[in-house]
This record gives sequence, C-alpha cells and structure tokens, in this order.
Amino acid sequence: MTFPQFVYRNVVRNKRTYAAYFLSSAFSVLIFFVYALFIFHPDIKQGVTKTAAIQLMTAAEVIMYVFPSYLFSILSARFSNHGNGNSVFS
Repeated sequence: MTFPQFVYRNVVRNKRTYAAYFLSSAFSVLIFFVYALFIFHPDIKQGVTKTAAIQLMTAAEVIMYVFPSYLFSILSARFSNHGNGNSVFS
C-alpha cells in the first residue's frame, strides 16, 4: 500500500471526523478575518469608542488564534494515539 492510498483510505474511513474538523477550522479562520477586517476599518479607527473597540477585537482575535492552535495540538495527540490504547486523553 502506498502512502497516497493509505491517506485516502484513512480519510474515507473517518470522513465525519475530518469534515467536522475542516468545517470548524474554516469557521475559525472566517471569524478571525472578520475581526481583523473590523479592527483595520477606517470608520472604527475614527469613532468615539475606537480604543475600546480595537482593544476588545484584538483580544478576541488573539483568543481565536491561540485556542484553535491549542485544540489542534490536543486533537492531534488524541488521534495519533487513538488505536494504541496508551493515550493520556482516552
């Protein structure tokens, strides 16, 4: 079995898991860029509450950047040890 065949069979076998992971990642990226768009919008920079709005959106952007990275590392460890029985998370 070649590596591409192995990857294909693995994806087909776990398509619900991969689909959920892909959709959640795409949604996180979408929300991240929406916040970035609002932070750098000219009307936000000139508004009355510009400092508070920019600080809150920057904080939310940082949280959205850090949380999926942490979640990805946990899920990667869990999926790699899923069948071994020696996983810390299962």
